[in-house]
Amino acid sequence: MSGFFPSLDMSRFDIDKTCCFTGHRAAKLPGGGDREFAGMKRLESTIEVMIKDLAENAGIRYFITGMANGIDLICAEAVIRLKSTICYDLELICAIPYLGQMNEMKSPREQYIYTMIERNSLMSIVLADGYYKDCYKERNKFMVENSSHLLAVYKPSLGSSGTLQTINYAKACGLKIKMIDLDSNPQFYSS
Repeated sequence: MSGFFPSLDMSRFDIDKTCCFTGHRAAKLPGGGDREFAGMKRLESTIEVMIKDLAENAGIRYFITGMANGIDLICAEAVIRLKSTICYDLELICAIPYLGQMNEMKSPREQYIYTMIERNSLMSIVLADGYYKDCYKERNKFMVENSSHLLAVYKPSLGSSGTLQTINYAKACGLKIKMIDLDSNPQFYSS
């Protein structure tokens, strides 16, 4: 059912207390997304600090992840870590673009992380019963329309991307945006 949005009741979530994530896939991140690369560890730490700041200073309680391999999963893991240690009232919502997205996770480690995130979330919302051309674009639109904040990890030198489209849509919708500009932060690229 390409393009089909099921009737989703997000009214129980206060949009003013909700933030969604956008960012590049693992291959476009520092060190090719290798989580053992020192620059990636610094990026993960920066993301966690920013999520903690959103929780403590902006009153954000709900975080929506799009569950793609890369920034989506990194941000989701950070929410889970914070929830289990110091920000106990945080909740994670998984916005899954289509049924079967997990099959995009190639390694057993990626599959484990995806499953662990979904199991530790408040809820998962599957937006379509199968892949179709614009399913990720529609997922991004859904996340932005149900949030007041956006945390973006973006590399401007990559040019046009789904991440840039999401940032631009969030700007048009008036979301408050926190951005990590990968091009302006060489510490994420050093070992």
